[in-house]
Amino acid sequence: MRVWETPTRRILLGALLVELFVAADVGSLAAQSLTSGSLRGTVQSSSGDPLSGVSLSVEGRGGTVLKSLETDSKGGFRVALLVPGSYALLAEQAGYQPVRLSGIVVVAGTATTVTVALERRPPPITSVSERNSAGARAGGSSGPVLSGAALEAFDRPRDAAGSARDVSTLINPGDGRTGLAIGAQGLPASFSRLYADGVLETLLRHPALRAEPAGSPLFQRDALNQIQFLGAAADLEWRGTPGTIAALQTRGSGRRFSFAPYGTFASSKLGGNSQDNFGDSTASSFQVGAVLSGAIVPDTAHVLVRVDYASLEQPGAAPWVHDSSRYAGSTVSLRETLPRIGTESFHTGLAPYTASVVRRRKGGSGEGRLDWQIARSSSLLLRLGYASWTEDAPQLGADLFGGAATSLKARDISAAATVTSSGTDLANELRAGFSAARREWKQSGFAGTILAADAVALGTSPLFPATFDTKAVDLSDALQYTRARHQIKGGAALNLLNYQQDYRFGALGRYLFGDLDRFGAAQGTFFQTVGTAAAPRFTVTEPGLFLQDTYELAPDFQLLAGVRYETQVLPKNKLSSDTVWRHATGIATDFLPKDRKGFSPRAGFVWNVQNRGEWVVRGSGGLYHGDIEPSLFAEAITFSGGSTVRRGLGAFPSWPAVPDASLAPSVGKRLTLFSDTYRAPRSAKFDFGVSRALIGGTTLAVAGSYGHTDYLLRRVDLNRAATSSRRTQEGRPVYGSLVQQGGLVSAAPESNRRFGDFDLVSALEPTGFADHYEVTALLEHQVAAGLSVSASYTYSKTTDNLVGSLQADPADQLNPFAEGLPGGGDWSDGRSDLDVPHRAAARAEYRSPGKTPVVLGARWRWRSGLPYAPGFRAGVDLNGDGAGDNDPVYVAQDAASHLSTAGCTATAAGSFAERNSCREKGVQALDLRLAIGLPLAVGGGGKLYATLDAFNVVSSEAGVVDRAALLIDPSRPLGAGAGGSVTVPFIPNPNFGKLVSRRVEPRLLRVGLRMEY
Repeated sequence: MRVWETPTRRILLGALLVELFVAADVGSLAAQSLTSGSLRGTVQSSSGDPLSGVSLSVEGRGGTVLKSLETDSKGGFRVALLVPGSYALLAEQAGYQPVRLSGIVVVAGTATTVTVALERRPPPITSVSERNSAGARAGGSSGPVLSGAALEAFDRPRDAAGSARDVSTLINPGDGRTGLAIGAQGLPASFSRLYADGVLETLLRHPALRAEPAGSPLFQRDALNQIQFLGAAADLEWRGTPGTIAALQTRGSGRRFSFAPYGTFASSKLGGNSQDNFGDSTASSFQVGAVLSGAIVPDTAHVLVRVDYASLEQPGAAPWVHDSSRYAGSTVSLRETLPRIGTESFHTGLAPYTASVVRRRKGGSGEGRLDWQIARSSSLLLRLGYASWTEDAPQLGADLFGGAATSLKARDISAAATVTSSGTDLANELRAGFSAARREWKQSGFAGTILAADAVALGTSPLFPATFDTKAVDLSDALQYTRARHQIKGGAALNLLNYQQDYRFGALGRYLFGDLDRFGAAQGTFFQTVGTAAAPRFTVTEPGLFLQDTYELAPDFQLLAGVRYETQVLPKNKLSSDTVWRHATGIATDFLPKDRKGFSPRAGFVWNVQNRGEWVVRGSGGLYHGDIEPSLFAEAITFSGGSTVRRGLGAFPSWPAVPDASLAPSVGKRLTLFSDTYRAPRSAKFDFGVSRALIGGTTLAVAGSYGHTDYLLRRVDLNRAATSSRRTQEGRPVYGSLVQQGGLVSAAPESNRRFGDFDLVSALEPTGFADHYEVTALLEHQVAAGLSVSASYTYSKTTDNLVGSLQADPADQLNPFAEGLPGGGDWSDGRSDLDVPHRAAARAEYRSPGKTPVVLGARWRWRSGLPYAPGFRAGVDLNGDGAGDNDPVYVAQDAASHLSTAGCTATAAGSFAERNSCREKGVQALDLRLAIGLPLAVGGGGKLYATLDAFNVVSSEAGVVDRAALLIDPSRPLGAGAGGSVTVPFIPNPNFGKLVSRRVEPRLLRVGLRMEY
């Protein structure tokens, strides 16, 4: 729905903010704001001579005049602090042919520069030359910008986070999960931040999954003006983060009343893809909503109200790709045999876990915004929103569990107020916001159960149950003083975050069985975390100050320099001291991180060559400090002495019930503590870019960036037993007594522990780093009618030493070679888990002219697959460190070719496979749309469209990849080798590198009606 570009919307843009700030000296340097931009440029003759006194009109798309002004003696003009959006500029001078430039995009925090060339023409003049000009964007921060059609089209999901699929700089999920991204700037999504109208908002995901994409259902696209993704934010008003910033600008209302409803219906049944719709489900979905806007008091107060409700269904593929297995010496079907074993041996129905699930999401949201012109130089923005929804069988992470018998109950609240005032030399923006989010991950099934040899999971993921609740208050103020060539801006910010977390990995329990035969006999291992303490709740305080100066060294060259000071204050007396551990090791468990982060200098420049808006060169660099993730502090509270671990090995005839203490006794406490060397994460970022605006609405841009992040937290087990002389036949260090159960090898309980009173003792040490290089090329061609195209390609390279950064099990985040590789070297230092070198996104739209236009659109996106280390099936723990998914294979002479056929990079024979030396296949998707304007008269200049969308017309096979290069041979037992080493029987895995569980959004068709203004 194109409500964002209504004529009434344009009136608000001029009446509220343009009028406010144009009262200031337009010859001074335009003020900078996180929520508004500016328009500047020159008018010249066809020979290049400046033209003074030219009449200029800033127009909305409907032709409404928002601001009238004239060029100065040098042919220049400037309009400060415009609300982000699309504009047209009409230039008129006696004796010259009038020209209207359309498609001028104004971006928050930047100055859009255009050049208008007028040709002499004798009277009478009866026409206006229409031209398209994207304009070059100078100043502020560089980053992909989405507005207009990029927000309106392909809106499933309709929230702001879903629009990130059109951006190549972000690493988007390709397995059916929705949300902002799984990573950006070489770091997991947990390092990214969301701002709405300059106010920091809550972006809550399951915090145990640092790369889980998070949605923003409260901010729907039909109430947005623009979204910008900032990798390196030069303006010091942006609070630093090592990741990316998603900055969105909400819509305001206009003077004239408008009512824009929409409704859509979709079905996966119409898509006809049996692989993605294994259960042949109709998966019917509908979405309805409306935006109501208008003036309460003309020229003074305007209001916008948005409501929506959606019921979305997404069918699932088969729970596993390969249905064949071995049971009792015969080849059987897993789908037939598992329910039979469940009924005959355990009196438990397993049919729901062998069938594909239908993921359902139901909920709605509402949002209101009031824009009030308090005085000529002061305005007030008030915004309030609420969203509530439920999900059945939500997809969480990328493990083997399909989501059966699980659910999510969630809600978001957001409120914000902004007071803006200005004068000739001073401008001030005061912002206050409140946000709250709650996620309850529930389950009604039994303890998660994995059959290692078959790569099959039943029951509930160890990530369930979990509850996360946050409440945040965000306050900020920025004062700007403009004098001559200097613009000095300073301010302060304060964020108060109240956080509650009730979560323990494996709280419901987890079973591991070697294969189908061991499952039928209930012979395997069991693990469970048990805690009686209340869910931790605490408040984190984050104050900050900044000061910067933007100096206009020349009319076309600006320098920016400044410094920001930030700190994070954690509550005292939340971490408990375990005296037994301290007496045994001398290491305290109650160390409170006190790093104050300190000063963050930043600098940048913008060169708008000859001030013509054709060539723009920019660069910036600075330090960006991160925070302690609240989830890690909550984990340290949870595991500071009040939680224990139960483990068992053998027969569990009571499966799926939790075994009693005789079969799975307590093996000790689980602790998490911060190292006394803690320092806040620190990222040094540098970027450089060149853009070229061409006649006709075309923009070309190339930008490169480099970032190095230090002091990232890594997990180290302080209670791991010494290896002594224990080795496998490959030379792999072994920290416990290995036990084989068919296709499963694991450590005997307590055999891998240094102190018997404790299980895993996690020390969070600031020894992690990440190096990230990135280059992005962008092409945009935007026109009011005709063919518009946007395409971007990003190449990046990321290295780090963050093992298991995408894993949920804390044990899988341990370095399997913590003491170094047998031949020397650090195995953890290598290709990042988020190294996705190639990413592309492209959109095309054709809009016919006339009162009943036809709109054709297409969107295509593609990225490289995620990297992984060739290893073993889930649960196989060859080094006995307690982690069942972090051991790489040893590359023997006969295994090297086996790896190369699966697309892995070469690893020298006679060594362990390098970290992330293999890569999944790339993922792509193609979406198509058709919108037809109906010949119906709608009041207020609106148009009614019939729409047809086809999602995932072309898509890739994606899901959980089989990362096991070798399997455990169940027909041969563990043996004793030379020098007391353990000989593990291996067999090659013929399915290595292939999917074991398919996860992707299915093909579906959607029809609908919507109103466009």
